[in-house]
Amino acid sequence: MIRAYDVEVDGICYTLIGTRRASVTHPREWATANAQSTFYSGDLVIPSQIVHEGRTYTVISVNENAFVGQDSLKSVLLPPTVRAISSCGFLGCTSLQRVSMPTAIQVIASCAFTGCTSLQQIVLPRHAELVEPLTFYCCASLKTLILPHRIRTVCQSALEHLPALTDLYCFSSVPPLAEQDAFTPADQQHSTLHVPAEALHLYQTSPQWSNFGRIVALSDEDYIGQNYRRGDINDDGRIDADDLALLRRLIVRQPDDAAVRWAADVNGDGIINAVDYVKLTSEQ
Repeated sequence: MIRAYDVEVDGICYTLIGTRRASVTHPREWATANAQSTFYSGDLVIPSQIVHEGRTYTVISVNENAFVGQDSLKSVLLPPTVRAISSCGFLGCTSLQRVSMPTAIQVIASCAFTGCTSLQQIVLPRHAELVEPLTFYCCASLKTLILPHRIRTVCQSALEHLPALTDLYCFSSVPPLAEQDAFTPADQQHSTLHVPAEALHLYQTSPQWSNFGRIVALSDEDYIGQNYRRGDINDDGRIDADDLALLRRLIVRQPDDAAVRWAADVNGDGIINAVDYVKLTSEQ
């Protein structure tokens, strides 16, 4: 039997990284001995920290193949300390319906959710800049996918074979680079693409993005629903003096990023000017 983990705590296996960090890991030894069963099942909550032999470890990642083939797993709540989901992290979790990811996660590697045929909605973390190859390949039940404003590239086959997709929300000011076969054209044709209002023409004339059946403007409710806030211009979850200083600069030099423009338009009148500065000052 091959053991792939260092420690098991409350039914979750971990690899220890140095003396202070840990990564969720596949229980390979257990799986080898129980080939017809799965180790992880139901609703799983990953803690921010674990204690082993009197030492506290912070859980920072989901290891490569950590949940591969765990077809009784229904949902996973990742803690705010997790920064990465490694390659094939949830590959083939056919019963997985929901994954709650922290906003500070920085990496979702290739094939992370390939074949998660019960997954219905996913929101990529705010800092994600690309959708890796095969990330959501063959997620047959995925209805809604949300790409944050920093997304710049959708890699090959990342969003291919999503027959249930109805709505793709992309907050990027310019159409991200879509590599060959990033989408399945038939999936696009019955889906609605939601994009920043001022970027509608760019998406409508972009070779890969123009294939969507409908392309519509994001609403205020769409921004608010994804926790974008008027006045939180630097998108750090707070409205403070840093936002005020940034707004002073943006009044002179209008921002290129649509999400930044939306947040800097504090009074929501479509213009970034001194009126927004006065309103933001009054909210400090």
